[in-house]
Amino acid sequence: MVLTAAGLLYCHSVMSKIFLQQARRTPRATVPALRWFSSREVVQPSESNVQDFLLQDIKSARDTANVLQIVGTHHQIMNSRHVMQSLTCLFELSKSRNRSMTKEQIVNSPDFIKLCKRLKSQARVITLNDTIQALKVVSYVGVPANSTIVQVLLQLIRHSVNDLSLHQIAFLDFLMRNFDRNPLVDALRIAFPLVFEAQLSLKIPRDDATSLAELLQYACKKSLSDSSVNIIVECLEKLSDSIDVKIAKSVVWSLCELQRPLLSHQALLICCWNILTQNIEECSYTEVDELLDRIVKKIAQKQTDFYHEAFADSCARYVVAKDSGFEEGAWILKKLTRIGHVNISLIDYIGEKIVNNPDVLKECKVASFLSVVSGMANAEYKPIGWSCIQEALMTNTTLIRKVREAVYIFLLKICVYNSAEYNLLDRLQLLLLHQAVLTLYPSYSGILPPQDIIDTVIARNGDHVQQFPLQAALEKGMGGGSYVWTRLVTKLGHFIDHLVVMRKGRYPVALNQIASSSATKTYVEDLQVPSDSQIILVLCMPASSYAVNCQRLRSVPSLTLRTLEAMGYSVVPVSLQLWMNLPDYEKIPYLMQNIKTKCEPLDSNEASVVH
Repeated sequence: MVLTAAGLLYCHSVMSKIFLQQARRTPRATVPALRWFSSREVVQPSESNVQDFLLQDIKSARDTANVLQIVGTHHQIMNSRHVMQSLTCLFELSKSRNRSMTKEQIVNSPDFIKLCKRLKSQARVITLNDTIQALKVVSYVGVPANSTIVQVLLQLIRHSVNDLSLHQIAFLDFLMRNFDRNPLVDALRIAFPLVFEAQLSLKIPRDDATSLAELLQYACKKSLSDSSVNIIVECLEKLSDSIDVKIAKSVVWSLCELQRPLLSHQALLICCWNILTQNIEECSYTEVDELLDRIVKKIAQKQTDFYHEAFADSCARYVVAKDSGFEEGAWILKKLTRIGHVNISLIDYIGEKIVNNPDVLKECKVASFLSVVSGMANAEYKPIGWSCIQEALMTNTTLIRKVREAVYIFLLKICVYNSAEYNLLDRLQLLLLHQAVLTLYPSYSGILPPQDIIDTVIARNGDHVQQFPLQAALEKGMGGGSYVWTRLVTKLGHFIDHLVVMRKGRYPVALNQIASSSATKTYVEDLQVPSDSQIILVLCMPASSYAVNCQRLRSVPSLTLRTLEAMGYSVVPVSLQLWMNLPDYEKIPYLMQNIKTKCEPLDSNEASVVH
């Protein structure tokens, strides 16, 4: 305790020197006609009955002009109570729009200048709370930072900086943003976070969850030290039973401000998500949308700890339960799609809106149209009434034209300008589009991307794959390495992890009996297989290929599988996440069962995909 007190005294001493140096450099600007009063001009308060009548008149004013009129008439007998009441009334009436004067008119009013003069004469007798209140009012109406009255109030705060509560520090720091920079303002903005951290452990309200949430918001926005943030977080964790929806929203927003989230924050974050999930109906649609938007942004920054499956589902449930409407539902669907979350009930709700009113797609925004299409595609799901929905989507020629134009611009930039801003991922998407057109729409006779660009992408596709986690188990299950071919490509550019060949009776074919016509790459099409055999492709699918909340393939990898099937191959996709969670003794049976399922009668032309 002695060391802490000594530290605060030292801090005050250092800051006093800083403030003195800064203040000496402050230009002496004033509000017109504003000057210091001499001691003889300070009139003593009049008798109590007169004071009470004047105070009552000020409180009873119904317009800013009335307040200033009273000030102009009685300013010479006003004491600190009258001055503060006048400022408070000006602030409240201005905010409630009960005013006949603009802020600029108030500041330039001769009666407001008189009020400022009176405030200056009473400055040394008003309390710290009143000083902060007065600064709030003059800031609100637009008195400049280099005016005499603002400088006087800031100097008073400077002298009492160690007496400020944590909430007062946070509020004043916020207030400083309204003032133009000058040496005194800059010095205070530097000092406030330092004093906050120095006094946090002494003044923190450990039993008040609401106050703690407000302090956490300040600490996160100001990027204070991890230790300071952790002090507040630990106090909030102990009060988890006192956290309501309002506090939970504040805590989530605050933690989302952090650039470097810590594991120690995870328990509080989950607690707040659970509270919001259970009480989602207490939120407005705007709040639900903002909370979901923060999840999207954090996941985009690779901070997946902010994802909460139950809360994401509750957002969809909110739209359905509140019957928020087509546009609102499409907007929530867009954000769920961006984080890879699938919610079938929300898609059904949007589908029902389209079926009941197909014209809703003609009147909606382009973003909403794309959200519906991408959301349904991402889920690989066709809601009830799909034929009606499909017709409504395809007949919206205006939106389709805009979407087509956007696609053409994308292709133009990649193909014609060969822009470096488009990375390999963009080019792989172009390759997939090329594959889909050639395999799924063979009758298409329009333009295609230049072959040299497609060839470049094909040459690089799969270079990043260095490990094959399925290989050992697959070789063991098939009877040896000679029955499994690893790292292949198709001539359309598909990268294949593994290939096995099964003959009639579901027996594997040794691949050392198969020859490839290429010395550099092994193309699936070039393999010479027995006529009574079947090629099965085994693909290792990363977690990003699936929805984050279920083992449902997302639209892009699903389209890849469809193009391979259209080429006549059977495909076994294996979820890497599921694979890594399987016990070792279950891995080989799991692979063999999936391959066995794909073994079709030789006269069958259809193959289904195991998801």
